[in-house]
Amino acid sequence: DEDYFFAWLKAIPAVKEVIGTPAGLELIIEEPIDKISFYELVGLMTRYGLDRKCLRPLCEFQSDHWFNDPKNYWHAAVFGN
Repeated sequence: DEDYFFAWLKAIPAVKEVIGTPAGLELIIEEPIDKISFYELVGLMTRYGLDRKCLRPLCEFQSDHWFNDPKNYWHAAVFGN
């Protein structure tokens, strides 16, 4: 399962680097992130039961309103609303 996790993570276009740290994984993400990559990160993190609140900074300064739209199914998990 770990191999699938890392293969999926590395296949996401906006993920430029994955670094293991004592606190966990650190991702180097191309910003601004595109919608497809963001969906993939949400899907990956949902599948593996990871907290999606760390994705919030990727949404906050986007010019596209879609990233802050509370109607998106992932919005509450990312923004904690």
